[in-house]
Amino acid sequence: MERKTIKAMAKETIKSHSIHIQTLTLTYKFRYISAPLLAELRHINRTVAFRTLETLHQKDLLNKRFDKSYKLLGKPASYSLNINGINYLKERMELNKNYAHTHYKNKINSERFITESLDILRTFVVLNESYPDTFTAFTKAEMTAFSDKFPKPLPHLYLNRMKLDSARPNFYMLDILTGQDKKVIAARIDKYFKHYESGDWEEEEHPVILLVVADSYVERETLKMIDSMKDSNYIEDDELVFMLTTQKALFSENKNIWTSKENEISTL
Repeated sequence: MERKTIKAMAKETIKSHSIHIQTLTLTYKFRYISAPLLAELRHINRTVAFRTLETLHQKDLLNKRFDKSYKLLGKPASYSLNINGINYLKERMELNKNYAHTHYKNKINSERFITESLDILRTFVVLNESYPDTFTAFTKAEMTAFSDKFPKPLPHLYLNRMKLDSARPNFYMLDILTGQDKKVIAARIDKYFKHYESGDWEEEEHPVILLVVADSYVERETLKMIDSMKDSNYIEDDELVFMLTTQKALFSENKNIWTSKENEISTL
């Protein structure tokens, strides 16, 4: 009886250790994480997700951001790696030195940056649910090592179709621009034009650019802006494709949300 108990405890310890490593790795990949998003991503109970994050926080591997205003807004605590967490992962896997270094500022980053990071994770969760076993998704954690292939600053997500499809695009770069004004959106689009013209992309690597914007008005205006910028840069529609959606549409259950031209809606 005693031997069974010890064996069961050993198995539980290994399982717990594995869950903790997975959670720390996810936090490294996305910078910030919350219990509801961890629960959605791993298909577990929110209480279990909360306990996992709290345990790692108590072990001094994660920072925790939470104040009274969060409670009033119904906003969950956010967690990020601290120096101990980074060192813990370094002992167990190879980390990109430059990207790992950015985590040293996790405790002092702005609320806007944290919200953006959580939106990236939420987008990843939604895409996983909408397109199961379809894409491998990369964040800056992986892109930093191949930064010459991407415009600067790096996109929020890079999607690579697992099984190449001759009838559909196989590569996508995604940016969340919901909190940005027209000038910032235009500057970001121009970065993609310049990177395209630099010739750093091989023809078969040309990605479709996915932009998530605040609302349908911004979506329409941005599509017009893209058309005008293509004309100015002598770029054909099929040479560099942009597809837009709103955050509300992205987080809905509908997959037909991506617009490349007015009244032309499609999936990925």
